[in-house]
Amino acid sequence: MKQTIMLTFTPESLTALIDERIQEALEQHTAKVWMSEKEAREYTGFSHYTLHNARADGELKATKCNRLVRYHRDDLDAWMRSKQK
Repeated sequence: MKQTIMLTFTPESLTALIDERIQEALEQHTAKVWMSEKEAREYTGFSHYTLHNARADGELKATKCNRLVRYHRDDLDAWMRSKQK
């Protein structure tokens, strides 16, 4: 049996909720252009293996500096948009 929940918001409480969500998103936003493997995982929410496989398949661009992999934010954004389709 499904339960239905109805939420009611006043305009003020809805505005406060939206402002809170926007603030959370801004705090998570990174201004960095080049990201390490760990930062790219946190930014995209994908695992190391998913990023590695995307690089190996040529779906995702990455740069190696010595042995360290670096991702450009624009490449990550474009790759994630391509996954939405």
